[in-house]
Amino acid sequence: MAIPTFNVGGLLSGLDTNSIVSQLMQLERQPVIQLQRRQSDYETKNRTWDQIATKLNAVQDKLDALKTAENWHKFTAVTSSNEDAVTVTTSGSSSVGSATFSVDRLAATHQTASTGTFASMTDLVGPGDLTVTIDGTDHTITTDGATTVADVITQVKALDVGVSATLLFTGTDTAKLVLKADESGADAAFTTATSIASFGSFSIVEQGVDAQLTVGSGAGALTIERPTNVIDDFVEGATITLKSTTTSNVDISVGRDPDAAAEAVKELVDSINGALSTIATATKAGTEDTAGGPLSTDATARNLALNLRGSLSSAVSATEGAYRTASSVGISLTREGTYTLDETKLKEALADDFDGVVDLFERATAVTDSRIGVANVGSTVADGSYDVEITQAASIAEVIGPDFSDSNQPDTFTIEQDGVIASVTIPKKSDIDEAIDFINQGLADAGITTLAATQIGNTIRLGDSRYGSAHSFTVSANDYGLEGTFQGNDVAGTIGGLAATGSGRSLTGSDTLSSMVLTIGASSADVAAAGGTLSLGTVSVSAGIAATFDDYLETLTETGGVVDRARDRWDAQIELLKDRIEQFEDRLESREVALRRQYSA
Repeated sequence: MAIPTFNVGGLLSGLDTNSIVSQLMQLERQPVIQLQRRQSDYETKNRTWDQIATKLNAVQDKLDALKTAENWHKFTAVTSSNEDAVTVTTSGSSSVGSATFSVDRLAATHQTASTGTFASMTDLVGPGDLTVTIDGTDHTITTDGATTVADVITQVKALDVGVSATLLFTGTDTAKLVLKADESGADAAFTTATSIASFGSFSIVEQGVDAQLTVGSGAGALTIERPTNVIDDFVEGATITLKSTTTSNVDISVGRDPDAAAEAVKELVDSINGALSTIATATKAGTEDTAGGPLSTDATARNLALNLRGSLSSAVSATEGAYRTASSVGISLTREGTYTLDETKLKEALADDFDGVVDLFERATAVTDSRIGVANVGSTVADGSYDVEITQAASIAEVIGPDFSDSNQPDTFTIEQDGVIASVTIPKKSDIDEAIDFINQGLADAGITTLAATQIGNTIRLGDSRYGSAHSFTVSANDYGLEGTFQGNDVAGTIGGLAATGSGRSLTGSDTLSSMVLTIGASSADVAAAGGTLSLGTVSVSAGIAATFDDYLETLTETGGVVDRARDRWDAQIELLKDRIEQFEDRLESREVALRRQYSA
């Protein structure tokens, strides 16, 4: 507190009142100092829990790479016997395979160049037409006496037909107009014709062709053609880049990479040990000579360490086989309370049965009916088998007209979907194929892409491509019996005996199964044939050790979890101390004023 402006300070009395009051206030402040020390101690505890939370989040990040089979299948290695000609990268697919082929031809991009030359972009080209022909269709730009080379380049781009123009200098002051396809391959090739005198004519600089591979030899050899030199649909899970042709075969392979998988497991073990080390330092007991850790008396922290050690080492996969525990793949707990990894044992297990090791870690699902697809199973779903019954199959919005007959008069009607209206006109005496073409053209012109007309026998079917009640359309009166409003249905049924929610073909469980989402492929005919309730067998869920460990980590790191509650407890204590310190400071201020009055008197 500041000393009052008017203060004799002992000048008259002979007493050093300032010193006396200061010493008395120091004694009075001792309770505040004790509270401040406790506040600092609690803040240290809170920061320590922040450090523990950071370590646990790091564990969860490493665990995410091992929870699902999809992540495990990213541990792939690719090889090429001739990397100068063919390189291979992996897309992380579950497939493992190989291929042997020769590269006969690289894909090329079609280019044509003018025989006439120019000095700069501002040169005038003169009047005439420049025509680019693609798939038999002409695309023309027209120039006049004021058109420059730069204008022509802009107009070619504005055609938006997959061809661009550039002025390329073949000499210091000599340049030619070059037209180039935006894409490589034979389908992107074009022809160029012009009546513009300054262009002369256009010659082919490079012919657009597809890349060509040959698999095998002789009469049974396979010829593979692609429009690009980057091919991702030849060997599943691999992207092949062609760099040059070859005179002999190239061998490529996509296989499991046990080293990468083992490294991911090692990173998980290291991160767990990092968390255990942080907790051990925080909970270390004090001695006569050394202070204990900030959480040495915190039972929650000590129990956390015990549970963290036990959750991974004691977890057992629900799958059968040689690899059902962490120790079976080289993960074990030492006497010091940390984990160790026998990398040799792990790699041997991966080489022996890669999928078996994957099953040990991942949350696995199995269905007894192929009409069930598992879209998602969250950690809240307990291990077990769950019955699936369907009372209504998902359907699309559709209408099928009566037997088709030629109309003597043209018919115009509308189709509305999501507020978009398509106008359809079918000329008189149109046959069924023509009528369908006119309907689809009207839909396309309006930008409606999910509706299409098709032929079933001698009838016209108009249907949506999407399932569920969220999708509908309306057709006005017409001569083809298609009028009305039509809407799809959502799948309906139960999972595990509990009512489930349908959206299109997706069926989502409720209560403890709310994170289970299934895709149901059964049809309305299937449900009808079963008498209105169709049993699709069961969905089985088995949590691997990674999934089980992940469930435990979530109880620690989730909002309102163990760590949150521990920090909230110390936060509450800190706030309580702040209030008490503030109250003491107010009383001390009043006490100092009283003492100064007393000594001044």
